[in-house]
Amino acid sequence: MPINLANSEEDSKMKDVFIPYYATKRSARSPTPSAAIDVSQSPFDKVQLTKLLIDALDEMGYHESAVSLQKESGGIEVESSSVQKLFSSIKYGQFEKIDLYMLSSLPLKNGVPMGVLSQTLSASSATEEIASNEGTAVDDDAMKIDNIISKKTDWNKFFVNMQSEFKLLEPLIQNMNDYDSKTIQGLSDMMEILILINKQVFIELMFDQQESSLAVLFLRTVFRKYIQLWELLLMYQESTDALTPDTLLKQMTSILTCPPNSAEYSHIWPGTIQKSRKLLIDAISKYIDPNDLVPRGRLFTLLRQAIKYQNSQDILNFDEGNENQYGLSNGRNYNLLQDNVSNSHRIGFRAERTLGQNVDEIWYLEFSPDGKYLASASADSLTDRKVLIYDVENNFQVYKVLGGNDQCVLYLSFSPDSRYLVSCPFNEEAKIYDIHKSGEPTKINPEIEGGIVAEIIQPEDSFKIPDNKFSSSGGPPRIWCCNWFHTDANRGRFVLGSPDRDVIIYDLFSKSVIFKLSEAVSSGGSSSQDQFPRVHDLKITRDDKYLLLMAHEYFVDTYDLSQLPPVDKEDESGDHIMDPTTFHIPKVSRLNVGKRMTCLTIPRSRQAGDNTNSLILLNVQPHELQLWDFKEQILVQKYFGQRQLQFIIRSCFGYDNKLVASGSEDGKIYIWDRFHGNIISVLNGHTADRTVPPGSTKTFGRNCNIVVWNPVDKTLFASGGDDGLIKIWRVTRD
Repeated sequence: MPINLANSEEDSKMKDVFIPYYATKRSARSPTPSAAIDVSQSPFDKVQLTKLLIDALDEMGYHESAVSLQKESGGIEVESSSVQKLFSSIKYGQFEKIDLYMLSSLPLKNGVPMGVLSQTLSASSATEEIASNEGTAVDDDAMKIDNIISKKTDWNKFFVNMQSEFKLLEPLIQNMNDYDSKTIQGLSDMMEILILINKQVFIELMFDQQESSLAVLFLRTVFRKYIQLWELLLMYQESTDALTPDTLLKQMTSILTCPPNSAEYSHIWPGTIQKSRKLLIDAISKYIDPNDLVPRGRLFTLLRQAIKYQNSQDILNFDEGNENQYGLSNGRNYNLLQDNVSNSHRIGFRAERTLGQNVDEIWYLEFSPDGKYLASASADSLTDRKVLIYDVENNFQVYKVLGGNDQCVLYLSFSPDSRYLVSCPFNEEAKIYDIHKSGEPTKINPEIEGGIVAEIIQPEDSFKIPDNKFSSSGGPPRIWCCNWFHTDANRGRFVLGSPDRDVIIYDLFSKSVIFKLSEAVSSGGSSSQDQFPRVHDLKITRDDKYLLLMAHEYFVDTYDLSQLPPVDKEDESGDHIMDPTTFHIPKVSRLNVGKRMTCLTIPRSRQAGDNTNSLILLNVQPHELQLWDFKEQILVQKYFGQRQLQFIIRSCFGYDNKLVASGSEDGKIYIWDRFHGNIISVLNGHTADRTVPPGSTKTFGRNCNIVVWNPVDKTLFASGGDDGLIKIWRVTRD
């Protein structure tokens, strides 16, 4: 069953209408009408179109044209009169004119709780509002946000006014139990607008007026009370905003002591009072109903969406990551007078170099997280030096040779800091290397000026999984896969999986097995259904929340790691071994694939909130790859074309997770569009044409066993095959 991530009954209902966000890169093609569109029969509202035009003209600097269009349209306004009054008071620094009566007249998205406020706002407040707004009439220049004339603010009157408004708000918020959710949301919006205004006043007192003593007085006597009232209000509703009462108060306090050239200073104060007030207006605009205030840059947002849709129709189009403020690729001109022509030759691939230091089949490749190193593991039976570390930034010269692996190496895994490497040989003993450790020089690299002298290093540590009853040899379980934790809370830890029904957590610093998952989840049953699975591959999600186990039994199990104690929670004796009775690692789902799998891959998440964090890629026999959402248990896409029947073939995500690449038993590299599933390219990589070394009876095969993508340089990837060669590839753009 899918992982239950719902936080409420409402969230549970939404499960029934789940739409995968990672599958929305491209919409289906829709025909573009060739005939001219009759504007009179347009489905778009004429008033809304006029508002967009007025707003766009004003933003582009055509102020007189915007005013003229506004008059010709009969007075259509991009912002209502109540919004204009508030924004004018802010632009001209007349904060003393802002009160609850003015805010209650705003057309907020979530509505204004007039049923509650009407009992508070007296007729005298209305009279005061009318008087306070004398001389603030909105003329033709009102919409010119940049046309700000800073007038002297009556700070004393503002302080008194805010204290009076606080006395009106305090009893309302203290009686929140009497209100429904809509009323609470409306009050919350008004309170947050007041918080933003008070924050602006504090900032102006500090940076523009240079009145630090007055700012401190305001913070203590007025602003602090509003923050506390806001905190009380938030107790009645859930909030996901990054700015909380606690962080805001700390931010304001830090301003009092930060030097003028500090990062905190530049983050709070943009340099001029005009820019600062403009930022305040932009922040308040998010609370206003779009029908009464055109969202900033709305027409340009619609144009950007149209361009992105046109780009999405090109099956070989992949937007670059360096987007400008409009969300479009820099360095490209877009024609608004006609549809942008598709270019099907924008992406390609070329072989950049071949690495031939290995003399036997390449079984595994792994780029370090910093992208600077490439590790390879071969099946060479004549030496224990089966793992080579290549320096990516120095023309892929060999950086280190890792000794001590008597058996063929099946798996490699770099630590998050790219310093340590774990190797998993065919037998039961895993080894840990510090790749920057000094060792014995070797002449594996050609002697060139400025070249690297590669060194042979031995493992820092080696270990075995404690015996269990499922081991095929009666001894320690074999170790076939490994993955490190990614966050600081679990630094130095990694997980290893065994086909002999075991998974352990190992701690690098204590050099000990600190947890055995098979023992913790065992129910004591004797049936095959109760047995811990035979693990052939595993991955930990980038947030360290889930452990994914790819089983020999044709399924993928997901375990919840959220209760795992962090590394700084050792007991007083310094013992790193965890007590499984103090926490629980439950199995939360089982994904039944129903076919033999040879590889489990997760996307490389390069930023927080990446929407690919629930995706897994599986190589499935025969001849297909499957993309799943493991949380929702949805099969998102299948990829066909490569050959995979007998051997372990591994795949990866690439090019900022826009591509999927895999090896194949025909020696080729297959590359697909992740979203559409169509083949982008087939590269001839490993074709068994390698010359056999003198005196060797080795016969090279033609499998391409693995493809890996550089996590930092999205244009760089590598492949390894049975020919013993490593091919380095580069993405090209026409």
